[in-house]
Amino acid sequence: MPRHFGPAPGPRNLPADQRHRRYEKEVVSYTISARTKAERLGAFLHDGLRLDGEPRIEVCIMSFSKIGWLAGRGYDILMVRIPAKWIETETRCAGHFVPVVWENMADPIITGREELGWPKLFADISVSDFSEKSAKVTSSWDGHRFFDFRASGFEPLVQAPAPKPMVFEKYIPATGKPGYSDAHYLTITVPDGPEPQVQSTEIGEGQFAFTQASWEQMPTQYPIVNALSDLPLDDFSPVIKTASIFGGDGSAQRKLRM
Repeated sequence: MPRHFGPAPGPRNLPADQRHRRYEKEVVSYTISARTKAERLGAFLHDGLRLDGEPRIEVCIMSFSKIGWLAGRGYDILMVRIPAKWIETETRCAGHFVPVVWENMADPIITGREELGWPKLFADISVSDFSEKSAKVTSSWDGHRFFDFRASGFEPLVQAPAPKPMVFEKYIPATGKPGYSDAHYLTITVPDGPEPQVQSTEIGEGQFAFTQASWEQMPTQYPIVNALSDLPLDDFSPVIKTASIFGGDGSAQRKLRM
């Protein structure tokens, strides 16, 4: 929406003379996980999904630049992921369930929610590379900082871990009928478009934390931030830093058949 003017311009709908830029992007990502309590983490999962292995919450920060569909602009992402397994059409599968994603630009949030079913929210995200050896990320809403990440000691890594499928819960409430939905199902991200061309992969050490928020500080997001900050964290994994170019645009996103 607004529908009257045609399909929303975005990553999957470029002007005819700009479609050659569809997959253009540069991405630097940081991925880290921490061990937490299984019963608390499992409560985030949708019906039909189960924790896969050790109870670990993972965050992935992605800094995009030179994006073709944004005429060369960029934005940042803070994504929360939970290792999960499920059965789809009698096939056992494993990957990540993504309960929430923050981004610092409205346009990809709108198309990503409506077209793909990603649970996207807005936040200010600051990604700082102090040097080749360290990095800092903070995320805030209207001045209240609710997320911090620090990493240091990066060294070259021969190969990055292979990406896994990601599952999301799409929910569109029905207008005028509280408690009912026009759409409610899981969607899954599968590879599409050209594979990302990895430029470098590094490994380092780091930590992350979510900070409690009051209703006054984050009146529309405090339940989400507080649920995440209530998770006890220990045994932080190494930080994987990856730089890449190109990659898909989400056009292969589909309903999960369970």
